[in-house]
Amino acid sequence: MVENNKIKNYAIAIHGRGGMGVVTCAEIIAEAAFLSGNFVDVHAYPSFGAERRGAPVQAYAKLSRKEKIWDRTQIENPNILIILDETVFNQNIASSLNDNGILIINSEKEPKYFADKFNLSNIKIIVADLNKLALEKGLTIDGVPIINTPILGLLSKSLTDLSLDNLNKTVQKRMGKELGKLNIELIEEGYKLAKIL
Repeated sequence: MVENNKIKNYAIAIHGRGGMGVVTCAEIIAEAAFLSGNFVDVHAYPSFGAERRGAPVQAYAKLSRKEKIWDRTQIENPNILIILDETVFNQNIASSLNDNGILIINSEKEPKYFADKFNLSNIKIIVADLNKLALEKGLTIDGVPIINTPILGLLSKSLTDLSLDNLNKTVQKRMGKELGKLNIELIEEGYKLAKIL
């Protein structure tokens, strides 16, 4: 695995379903990365199609240490892949991840399951059952667990530029005191629950 400070640019693809907060997740990543002071430019943007609640959706974040980001195209080969809903994850998405990349996935399964099923060698895999966590803490919309913030704890585990402190500041600013506090707790719990291969 390449050390974080050796990577000049991060291309992050986030996959989930409409209504899960995929776009918000990308925006928080970009804001927290900028707060770190380690990136000169950051972008977060959705991939729009016929989105509706429950339909597969994607969003992207690009983080650059050295230069302005001009490209806003869909990320074809991310070096970090975040999966909010395991049911959207397939071989095509798995195969898009760059060698030595990072896969972060919300699942009750073990990381080795994904390594074996999708033939992911030279990939760092981070997994936690965030649905269970969100349900336990009452972070749901219409009964659906919202895990776009808890999954940031898993990202922080592998990308030290996104410290829990910067993530927490960003979430507090965006969500206000009460909702922010709950989401910050979930980020920290996600960080603790991370299983890494």
